Amino acid sequence: MEPPTSPPPTKLLIRTYACKLSAKKVKLGLLKLVETSPAFNESWINGEFDVGSRIGGLHQYGDIIIRHRTVRAKSELTIEHRAGDDALAREIETLFEKSLTPKAPRMVKGNTRPQGMAYFFEMIRGSVLKHKVLLTDSIIEAAHDLDFDDYRAARSKLEFLRKLPRLSPFDVHDDPRLKKDFQEAAVVHAKPKVCLYQGKKLALTHKLSVPAEWDTCVLTLHFAILPGFKVLIGWVEERQF
Repeated sequence: MEPPTSPPPTKLLIRTYACKLSAKKVKLGLLKLVETSPAFNESWINGEFDVGSRIGGLHQYGDIIIRHRTVRAKSELTIEHRAGDDALAREIETLFEKSLTPKAPRMVKGNTRPQGMAYFFEMIRGSVLKHKVLLTDSIIEAAHDLDFDDYRAARSKLEFLRKLPRLSPFDVHDDPRLKKDFQEAAVVHAKPKVCLYQGKKLALTHKLSVPAEWDTCVLTLHFAILPGFKVLIGWVEERQF
């Protein structure tokens, strides 16, 4: 029998706990930990409010996101991190261990991945779409802050972007929905977002909106069209309409 393999260091992991501490006490503990622990010597903490904190670092594989939620008088703490930063996540767990009880994370209904667009985009990076739709690491980091959760709508737009470089106006003229998406995606924006790709700055001159079917939230994908009929998405954001 082959020994189990470790997940790649960039894989997203989530730890979920029932929590006896208030959001304020968690925040104060995190601030002190990042300030005093040698493990966080080259890390920093962001987050304006007590309910959410983001720890970044020069030698981390990604940001560590700590969320404190209270639902029906019961508090829950989650720590989301990359597998390569597991030792840092364990430091946080150890700090609060007397007030934490591990529990299963909230999963997407009918799926084996946790809720959230960061996990959705990670799933896309491992699917067949990865050959034509490239997602940067910055997408994963930005997606942690998104409330958008219409995964079906997002998948549909990504499927459209997979085909976009080979589409012509003639291909979409009989379908009003595809025609609208094609016209929106074809616009070249004068002040685009910029991302790093293969060590160089790349202008994301195109956008595509993803309206949620059951909410007022709209996801915006910022992308560039690459040689080889590929699309690179380098930034994502949301707004209310």
